[in-house]
Amino acid sequence: MKSLKDPSLRGRIVMGKNLPVTAEELLSLRRAVGWSIKGDYGKILKEDLFHITARLDGKLVGFLPVTGSPHGDLLIYNMCVHPDVQRKGVGTCLVEMALRTCQELNPLGINVLFEEENRPFFERFGFRIMNGGYMDILSGLTPSK
Repeated sequence: MKSLKDPSLRGRIVMGKNLPVTAEELLSLRRAVGWSIKGDYGKILKEDLFHITARLDGKLVGFLPVTGSPHGDLLIYNMCVHPDVQRKGVGTCLVEMALRTCQELNPLGINVLFEEENRPFFERFGFRIMNGGYMDILSGLTPSK
């Protein structure tokens, strides 16, 4: 984890692929970041292709899920880093580990879903804006034909 910027985190942070995470831990992390906690996170955790976690002194401080088909495109989405360790290299380590794991699967492509303010962060890894766009519909609405 050479990307960690804060030397005090070295030796105290453990990161890995598909390390156990409970729904309660993920909800707590999402709350700390100010994100929605709607949904059944017990089920959601089982639906991802894989996830990368970061724990500081045993506490979940980073979570990065990857979904998709290893034979098609993979999607990195909802990367979540606890405010106490943001801008200290934890997110960079999560993405680096996720990209190495994705590349081992030899997918057609690796995509990322992000907020505009995080665009420069993901561009550092080689992601670029493609043609098209992101569209969303609120849950429970029926699309018009």
